[in-house]
Amino acid sequence: MTTTDIYQQLTEAFPPEMERNLSKGGTNLTYIPVSEVINRLNKTLGVDQWSFTVEMCERDAIDTDFVIARVRLVWNTVPESEGAYARRVVRDGIGGQKINRTKAGAIVDLGNDYKGAVSDALKKAAQTLGVALYLARSDDAIEIELAMDAPAVSDEAIEAFNTIVALSKTFNKEQKDEMNSKWLEIAGDLPKPRKATDAPVEMLKALHDEAVRLSFHGTLITK
Repeated sequence: MTTTDIYQQLTEAFPPEMERNLSKGGTNLTYIPVSEVINRLNKTLGVDQWSFTVEMCERDAIDTDFVIARVRLVWNTVPESEGAYARRVVRDGIGGQKINRTKAGAIVDLGNDYKGAVSDALKKAAQTLGVALYLARSDDAIEIELAMDAPAVSDEAIEAFNTIVALSKTFNKEQKDEMNSKWLEIAGDLPKPRKATDAPVEMLKALHDEAVRLSFHGTLITK
């Protein structure tokens, strides 16, 4: 598996049911539990190919109601037979956790607060590898990247697709059924295109010709 393949798996969006919401500072934030982050790293990098160490975890010197942690994540990308590693990727993450107190001011579980700070730091380190990074990026940035990565579309494909869409809106049920049959004939089990990049231009042209034929209630003659 190439580095590009691994990155695609690391950056893949998590299912909505794995997401959690948190209200912080008057803002609703979406996050992924650390257990799911660890599971993603185990599955993608390999349980024996990555590790993390807690470099620091202590109560903040300025605001002692917060625990601050720094975690170092190491990914051994190219293992050698003798056990040494030829190449490593190292990422650091800093996280924090507010100490939970009772109404009387007593600390509820300081150990759990330390664990929360470490978990937050680990997620920040994993985020630099792409894990759940999409949650921290703006919608505009993601849309721009998708547009830049989208394959080039020829004017011929765009014109054919637009004609198919325009004519299909005027078809009755019988004509739509014929269009569906034509698509099954030329594309098999492939889903019907929803945009010009969803099918090869040759398939779009064949579907375009069928749409034109049906619009004139004619018979297609090929030479």
